Amino acid sequence: MSAIPRTQAEREDVLAALLRLPDAVLAAIASDGVLTPMPASVGIAPDRLLALSADRATVLDVIVPAEAMTVVTAWERARTNGVGLATVHGRREPGVPLSLTFVDVRETHGVFVCALDVLTAGTGADGSAAPLAGLEVSRRPRTATVRKTALAVITEIDDRTTRMLGWTPAQMVGQRSSEFVHPDDQERAIANWLELLSRQEAQRVRLRHRRADGTWAWLELENQYVAADDPADAVVVTQMSDISDEMAAHEALQQQERLLHRLTESLPQGIVQLTPDREVVHSNSRLPVVLGLPAVRGWDDVHALLDDAGRTALEAALSRALDEGVDATLELAVRTPAGEARVCAVSLVALGDREGAPGALVCVSDVTDSARMREELTAKATYDPLTGCHNRASTMAVLEAALTERSTAVVFVDLDDFKPVNDTLGHDAGDELLVTTAARLAGVLRKDDIVGRIGGDEFLVVSRGVDGPDAAAALGARIRSALAVPASISAGTVPLRASLGIAWAGPGTDPAVLTKRADQAMYVSKQARCGEPVLWHEELCAPVPV
Repeated sequence: MSAIPRTQAEREDVLAALLRLPDAVLAAIASDGVLTPMPASVGIAPDRLLALSADRATVLDVIVPAEAMTVVTAWERARTNGVGLATVHGRREPGVPLSLTFVDVRETHGVFVCALDVLTAGTGADGSAAPLAGLEVSRRPRTATVRKTALAVITEIDDRTTRMLGWTPAQMVGQRSSEFVHPDDQERAIANWLELLSRQEAQRVRLRHRRADGTWAWLELENQYVAADDPADAVVVTQMSDISDEMAAHEALQQQERLLHRLTESLPQGIVQLTPDREVVHSNSRLPVVLGLPAVRGWDDVHALLDDAGRTALEAALSRALDEGVDATLELAVRTPAGEARVCAVSLVALGDREGAPGALVCVSDVTDSARMREELTAKATYDPLTGCHNRASTMAVLEAALTERSTAVVFVDLDDFKPVNDTLGHDAGDELLVTTAARLAGVLRKDDIVGRIGGDEFLVVSRGVDGPDAAAALGARIRSALAVPASISAGTVPLRASLGIAWAGPGTDPAVLTKRADQAMYVSKQARCGEPVLWHEELCAPVPV
């Protein structure tokens, strides 16, 4: 909701209230926002005015830069509604909050009046003077002019030079200009001056100049050579521009770049920054160590370490990062030039205009040990350590996944007379028989089939994509043939027989139900003691021999 515009009488009341504030500092402002002399009609003592010593100064020159928009908003309110208020902090004592008031009294006095007053009681930081006492708007000029002889002796300076650097004419005139140049810039200054005298054409150079307060200002100098009949009478007119802010920003950027470089060098990951054209902008010293390379000269060096699948995956992720700004993380197999197999985690971070350098940041970590550990844990959770078959849990998981989309057959395999082998020949012989059984089962299966050990001497074959009961029965017959041959183990040759139960179902069947059917069919086979596979029939209690 916008504020109600103040009437002329209300604005005059505001001005009267500001004039009664004992410690407030006031200033007059023209319609364009520039400070201007206070009209006598306002009737304020000169010692309460904001002192001016800068051309076209504004209130922003006395407020901390971070609060510029706060001041602008209050100014816009004053222009619209007659009065604008804000709480700000001054550059001289930024820790002291100030009330800022703009009031439009152009109808009676021709100006806006601004008042600054301290919000908290007390004195300045040194305890001796109020924070606004002697407040002055002072801004160094950005340009100035100096005249010199051909020997670089200063002959004349203007008032702006004094305000820019703080030196008086008496302190500069008669001195060589090099006396005011930073020692580190002397060589560049002399080379530029000699170039000027040789070509007698304007020359530009950036040099640091000493201010009277001991600080240094970055100045861009344009030296204009003014010829004379006698070369000794030639004059050089130097136009000086203060570029300290620009150079400070440049130095800040360089500091950030140095910090980034130190940071990337301290990381345990390899780091590489790429342009949109996949050119390497920067890479840290850790990257070649992670990749097993002597050095990384370009992106092709990384590509050479990957197989076709790895290159395809990396390029797809990198293209998304560069073209769509999508970050990605992937794990890639790497083969070092020495032939060592490694696993690397690769993170791609998209960079855009906001970061000032479009492209991508690629972070590479060696995760070989953790990947191997993960594989070992996965293997332990998935496979039977003795036979290498799937364990019960993973077998049932495979069966459940298969039945979600395809017709599937299962064969329940239970070894006959396995206990006597353990009892007479020992458990080692029994283990060998189990390993032999698993190998023979695997030998008759298709690529997508699996063998699971679901009990001591019980196995379950899962065959996905089986067309119907006849194909399932054919699978059972192949398994019977594979197990009909006696097994050769360390203790000798032992017979190998098994009871086989077969069940088949379409997608959507409960895996537990299908397994139970195969189990029931296996018991029928075991009761017959003939080693023939039995296919489960639709009538639960009437399995039909194959």
